[in-house]
Parts: sequence; C-alpha cells; structure tokens
Amino acid sequence: MSGARIRLSAKQAEAWRILDRPEVIEVFAGGGAGGGKSWLGCLRQIYRRTTYANTRGFIGRRDYTALRDSTMKTYFALLKSMGYESDAHYRYNAQEHIVYFNNGSEQHFRHMSYQPSDPDYNRFGSTEYTDAFIDESPEVDQRAAEIIISRLRLGHSEHGITPELLLTGNPSDTWVKFRYVMDIEGKFIDLPEHRGRVLFTIADNPDEVLRESYTKTLEHLDDYDRSRLLYGDWSAQRTNENRFATHWNEKKHVRPCEFVPQLPIIISMDFNIEPFAFIFAHVWQDGAGYHVHIFDEEEVEGGDIFKAVDRIRLKYGPHLWNATLTGDYNGNARNLGVKDGTSHFGQMQRELGIQSRQVQTSPNPRHVNSRNDLNYTLYHHPDYRVDPKCTGTIRDNRLVKADETGGIIKAKRSDIAQRADFMDAQRYLINHASVQKWIAYHQKSRGALSLRP
Repeated sequence: MSGARIRLSAKQAEAWRILDRPEVIEVFAGGGAGGGKSWLGCLRQIYRRTTYANTRGFIGRRDYTALRDSTMKTYFALLKSMGYESDAHYRYNAQEHIVYFNNGSEQHFRHMSYQPSDPDYNRFGSTEYTDAFIDESPEVDQRAAEIIISRLRLGHSEHGITPELLLTGNPSDTWVKFRYVMDIEGKFIDLPEHRGRVLFTIADNPDEVLRESYTKTLEHLDDYDRSRLLYGDWSAQRTNENRFATHWNEKKHVRPCEFVPQLPIIISMDFNIEPFAFIFAHVWQDGAGYHVHIFDEEEVEGGDIFKAVDRIRLKYGPHLWNATLTGDYNGNARNLGVKDGTSHFGQMQRELGIQSRQVQTSPNPRHVNSRNDLNYTLYHHPDYRVDPKCTGTIRDNRLVKADETGGIIKAKRSDIAQRADFMDAQRYLINHASVQKWIAYHQKSRGALSLRP
C-alpha cells in the first residue's frame, strides 16, 4: 500500500485476520452503526486488487443510490488517502461501474435489488469473481448473496489465495442474523469453520471525533433503534402496543415441530408477487388433545408458481397424496397471465399432480375477524406451535401491526413490520375448516365468545 499509513481498530484487525484464514469463506462483520464496517470492506477490496494482479472484486449493496452515495464514496476516498490516483494507477468507467487497475485487476460495483425479470439473480451468474464485499447485507436477499458465493473462483490457484465474502450490516431480524449471529431463541450460534463473525459498535471506530459526535446522535433514537445502532444489540425487539397477534407468546408458541409422514399436511399460501409465502402445518386430534404445528415455511420471490411447486416437491413430494392446499381465496381467480386462464390454485393443483378435492379454500375473512380467530387460537389452543426455523412466521407474529380498525398495516413494503406475508399465510391456515372446527367446538363447550379465559 502507498500513501498514508492505514490504522485498523482492534475489531477491524480481528476481522482481517479471520478473512486471512484459508478455511474461512464467509465473514460477517456487523453490529452498531458507525463502527467502521464499510471502511473495512472497501479497504479489504482495495488491498486484494492492488496486491493480486488480474483479480476481480465485487462490491454490492441493495440499491444503486446507496451504493453510489455511501459505499463508493468511502472506496474512492480510501484510494486517495492511500496515494492511488485516477489515470495514474487506475481508471474508473462510470458507465460500467468498474475500476480498472494498472495491474489488470478490476473492481465491480453492483446493486443487488430484487428484479422480477431476474428472480434468480442470473445477472451475477455470468461473471467470475475473486472475492466480494456486500455492504448492509441484511437489506439484500439471501439468494443474491448465495449466487455471489457461487461465483468466487477467479485467480485463486495463481496467487495461492482462497475465496472470501465479507458482509456487513446492523442488527435486525433477517436471514443474516439467523445465519451468522443468533438463533430465534436469542442464543449466539456456533458457526461452522467456513464462517466467521466479528461484532462491532460505534465504540470500535478508531476516529475519536466521529465516535463522540455519532454517539451523541444515536443517543436520541428510540429505545429499539438505540439498542441496535448504538449498542449493537442483536436481541433488541420492537415494542408494538398494537400487534396484530396480541396473544403471541414466544415461550409458549415457539417450540420444535416435526414433519410426521403419517399425518396430513396443510400447505397455506399467500400469493404475493414479492414473495409467495407459504407454510406447512399438521393439524390433528388424538388421545392427547388438539394440535396445530407449523413445521416449515418457504418463500419464492417474483410470484413464480413453478418455483413454488419445485420447492414443495423437493421437500414433500412423496407425501403430496396426503396434502391439502389452502390460502388466499383470490388465488381462485382466473389468471390472465396464463394461456388458458387457469387460476393460481388451478396451476398448483395441475403441477403438483393432486386432486381437486385437495384444494380447499374459503372466502378471505375480514382482517378484524381473522385477528380475533388468530388471537383466540393463540390464547386458548392447548398445542399451537411454530418451529424455531420458521423465522418469517415468528417475525410476523412478533412485528406485524394492526390499525385502529384491526386491519393489518401493509402500506410500506420497505418496513419489515408491514410485509405480513407469512402472517397472511397463517391467517389462511386459521381460516381453514380444520382449525375453524376447533374454534367453534371450544367456544361452544366453554361459552367463550371473547379472548378472555
């Protein structure tokens, strides 16, 4: 390196050492805001490009605007501070968003937003990279990150180096948390040897002036964001006095569920374009009482029926003879995007090879009625549970809000609390005859018409 001497904080140096370990492929460096995570990612990419000739690096972020206005500014400021000059040491092509170094290395900048026309992120699949840095990774789809990992194979043997993906981000209930940091019960995960993590806070930023000023800014946030962004608290939870699932209790409802081949499967679907969300449940009665177990979930970006079918077949294909398909009643409407106008449910039935009697839907209940039924079930049902791996369903029960009329607030898709895709799938499960039968029986036997015990 040239120019000013580079000084790493203790946490940045720890992440650097982990990245240097040949067995490690994925490293998550995240936590509170202002800890120097983006700076570290840009520095690592510059180091690899200038040290190893003819290599190619990837820097990505969900939105191009954020990539351009934040991450790329950090990258070019670092180049300048290290003594690298445009035209003398590198050339930047603004149309291609690529930096070409004199030693033959390239730095690619790419936005990673989901595009319905490219649900599998094939735009990344045609280029090989040496390594990658994904900034603010919780905002990026897991599928996009996994595609990038699959492309890390350029120049390793020539230089005696290994593939590496560095991810950064702040605490949030996303795939990043459950893959690299903490499980749904709030316990830190023991990572496999090919993954590493380093958790930062603003206190780890070596810039004392920035550290003090930014800390004062973060201290004025609400409790939830202050816990996440100032203290890097991965167990921080939103407080929501008007949750849709008012009687959700994770200690009671989040418990292991097993797929039992002998039991019927109910597949409940929400046909949102981004994404299709569906849950898998067993609903049954035996000598021990009544049971509702949500044992699995899936989501398919882009509203692709065929991908949804493939996921279901892959997991439960041999057992579909004993499955019931239910969900959003609007899925029965003619689909003008299909040549013969077959509905979503009709397509699912045809592609899964199931009988028409196995598709069982009822008109969608009003949100307020659905909310009452859900909370009645959560409060009274003796064995209503969600498996810990169903993180989307758990998140929605924890976060989805209701307005003053009891309806789900869904106006802002960028707010994770307003997506409600798995909540809708759960509502349709509660609306299925098997659960409605239990609600009617319980209310009749106890004379209970409200949520009160």
